[in-house]
This record gives sequence, structure tokens and C-alpha cells, in this order.
Amino acid sequence: MRRLGRLFSKKKVVDEREQMEMFRIEHYMYWFTFWALLISILVQLIFMDALFRQVAGEWTVFLLMAAGLLIGELAGGHFDYNTRPGWKYYLAWSLLAAAAASGIALLNGIVHGWYESVSDVIQPLFISGVNTFLITYAALAAAGTFVKYRRRKLEEEYDEDDR
Repeated sequence: MRRLGRLFSKKKVVDEREQMEMFRIEHYMYWFTFWALLISILVQLIFMDALFRQVAGEWTVFLLMAAGLLIGELAGGHFDYNTRPGWKYYLAWSLLAAAAASGIALLNGIVHGWYESVSDVIQPLFISGVNTFLITYAALAAAGTFVKYRRRKLEEEYDEDDR
């Protein structure tokens, strides 16, 4: 029974340097798993003609990872390692997301033979690109606004603790 107690003990046996190394490894493996899971889902849906119900479990895990990360980062007042929230950041990532969504839609249509002429391609790609751009820009702007608000609240809490 004592061995079981040691297994679930909250006492640290690593120093700060080892803990930072472990966090770095966990960080890289989280992102590797996140993107590998997304690529796996897209490959199955596009190239293997899998139905959505066949990838629903993977999709659920992917969304749980994304939601958990989003909630944790926003609650902590974090936005990005290298940039601050701003319209240039929102614009760049929204354009990238729109290009990716249009590219995936184009690839999916080509693989499945949905397009017979150029006119069959332009409208769906334009609509998916514009919709993705608008949704991504709005989501990033909302997240950036919330992060700015959360940072102010956290700074106020730290200032009150210092008094």
C-alpha cells in the first residue's frame, strides 16, 4: 500500500532545470500530436474516402486538445510566444487560414472529381476562403481582446497583493 501511495505522491523529485526540460519535451510532443492528429483526419477524409463517423473519435480528441489549450491560455492571459494581439497578427493568420481552407477544399474536390470546369472551382473556393477568413479574424480579435482584458485584471490582482 505504501508503494501505491508513493506512486501518487505530490512531492517533487526533480529540480527546476529538470522540470523545465520536461515541460519543453511535453510542449513539443503536444504540438506534434496535435498536428499529426489533424493531418491524419484530413488524409482519411480526403484520400481514403472515410466517412466522418469513422474519424469522429479522433476529431473529438483533437477538439478536446484544442479547447483545453485555448481555455488554459486565455485564462492565463497568454496569446502567443512571439507576438502581441493586434490587427496585423489577426490579418496574417486569417489569410493563412483562408488559403489553407481553400487549398484543402480544392484538393478534396480534385480527388473526388467534383469540378468539371474552372467555373465550378472558383465559387466554392472563394466562399470557403472568405468564410474562413472572416471567422478566423473574428475569433482571433475576440481572443486578443479577452487576453488584453485578462492581463489587466491579473496585473491589478498582483498590484493589490504587493500592497
